[in-house]
Amino acid sequence: MENLTQLRFKLNAAKQRNKRLSENMAKLPGIIGIIGSTPIVDVNTKSAELQLIPFTQLHKYVGSYYAKIKKVLLAEGVIVRQNGMWHLREDLQKDGIAVYTTGRLGCYYVYHLKWTPKGVAFIKDIINHKTNH
Repeated sequence: MENLTQLRFKLNAAKQRNKRLSENMAKLPGIIGIIGSTPIVDVNTKSAELQLIPFTQLHKYVGSYYAKIKKVLLAEGVIVRQNGMWHLREDLQKDGIAVYTTGRLGCYYVYHLKWTPKGVAFIKDIINHKTNH
């Protein structure tokens, strides 16, 4: 049987976890508002057919390296980094080139910008256009 000190320690740890979760859940409406109209996909329920490529893996599909892709997309105004998140330019948000994923490991307050195959083709065109000029 556990002693009283161990039980108090576990109870205190659980209270701290619940407090952090509540604080992060309170931030959720603000985060969703910042994201704009980019679709949000829960990774726990997404279909297997939906192929999403993380920003850090784009180099495998685009044929350029990560730093150059990021530099070109920032220069072209396609993406911007705000509040620790990548944001897609507003006029591109409904084009289906990217989505935000959430729900990874049950954390419903963390969002990651991921690219669809249409978005990969879009980025390839931008990189090729930039390289050829």
